[in-house]
Amino acid sequence: MKKVILLGSTGSIGRNTIKVIEKLKTFRIVGIGAYANYHMLIKQAKKISPRIVTIIDKTHYSVLKKNLSGMKVTCGEDGIIDMVENADADIIVCAFASAVGIFGIIRAIKKKMRVCLATKEILVSFGDIIMDAVKRNKIELLPIDSEHSAIYQCIEGRGKDDIKAIILTASGGPFLNRPIRNARKADVLKHPVWKMGAKITVDSATMMNKGLEVIEASYLFDLPPDKIKVVIHPEALCHSLVQFIDGSLIAQLSIPDMKLPIQYALTAPRRISSLVKPLDLTKKTNLRFMKPNYRKFPCLKHAYEALKIGKSMPAVLNAANEEAVKYFLEGRLKFNEIAGVIKKVMAKHTPRKGDIYAYLKAATWSKEMVRSLVC
Repeated sequence: MKKVILLGSTGSIGRNTIKVIEKLKTFRIVGIGAYANYHMLIKQAKKISPRIVTIIDKTHYSVLKKNLSGMKVTCGEDGIIDMVENADADIIVCAFASAVGIFGIIRAIKKKMRVCLATKEILVSFGDIIMDAVKRNKIELLPIDSEHSAIYQCIEGRGKDDIKAIILTASGGPFLNRPIRNARKADVLKHPVWKMGAKITVDSATMMNKGLEVIEASYLFDLPPDKIKVVIHPEALCHSLVQFIDGSLIAQLSIPDMKLPIQYALTAPRRISSLVKPLDLTKKTNLRFMKPNYRKFPCLKHAYEALKIGKSMPAVLNAANEEAVKYFLEGRLKFNEIAGVIKKVMAKHTPRKGDIYAYLKAATWSKEMVRSLVC
C-alpha cells in the first residue's frame, strides 16, 4: 500500500487525484491540505479519513479543528512540514496554485519521498534549488502537467544526449484566431479545451502558462532554452513531443484529461487501467501544428528571457505575472496590459543567485513593483 500526501486537495488536480486513487485501490491518502477552502476540505477529510489535515489560511483552523475531531489538524506552512514529517507517506502530490508549501516539499525530498509535481511555480521560482535537492537525495520527481508528463514518457529510458529538442504543445487559448485588444474578462476565462481555475486560464490566454512550462521543462529535463520549443496545437490531443538526434519524433497522445498524467506520476513506470477513455484516431484525424505568434503573445518571449537570465529572474517573472493577473481579475488592469507590466518589472530587477529566502524576497519585491505600476 502506497501512502500519499495531497497538497491542494480542493483544486481541480487535487479532486482528480482523489478520484484516481479511489480507483487504484493500492494507494491510500494519509494527508490532505488546502489553502482556504475549508468547506470542501472538511467534506474530503470526512470521506477519506486521513491521518493529518492542513489548511494554509490560519483563520479557518479553529473551524477545521471543531469539525474534524479524531484527526490531527494543522495550519500554515509549518502545518505542511508537520504533515510531511508525521504522516508516514511514500508520495507527495503538490497541486497548490502557487509556490505555497515549498519548505514542506524540500523536507519531503530529504525524506526521499516520490514528488509528483503539478505546481509549475515551484520549479519556475526555485528550479535550481529543487533539482539540486532531487539529485543530491536521489529521489524521483515526476511531473503532472500534461505536457511535461508527455515529455517524461517520450524520453523514459533514453539519455539526454539523444535529444535534439523537446516540443511543448499549446492549444492557443481563446485568442488564437481573435484579437486581444479590449478583450473582456468573460472571453479570457473561456478556454476552448480545458476547464481550469481563473488564474491559470488567464495565463493560458496570455500564453504565460506555456512560458512557465518552458522554464519548468528546462529545470526538469536539464535542457537549455534553445532545446525547448513551443508549437500551437489547437486540438490538444498531442500533449508534447520529443525530437531525437537521429531525426525521430516521438509524441504522447490522449484525450485531454488530467487523470491520466496524475495516475502515471503515481504509478510510473507501471501502467494500469485508468478512468480515461482511449483516443480513437479514426474520429480525430485533423491534427494541426503552428508556430506561436510571439508578437501577439509577448509573455511567452518574456519567459524565455527570464530563463536565459536565470538566478532570481524567473521568480520575479512568476510573481509579477501572479500580481498582474490578480489585478486583471479585479478589473484594475486591462488584459493587453499584463505583458507590459511584467516587462517593466523585469527591466527594473537585478538578478541574483540565492537560497529560497532570497528568491521569496525577490518575488515580494516583484509584486510590490507591480502594485506601484498599477495603483
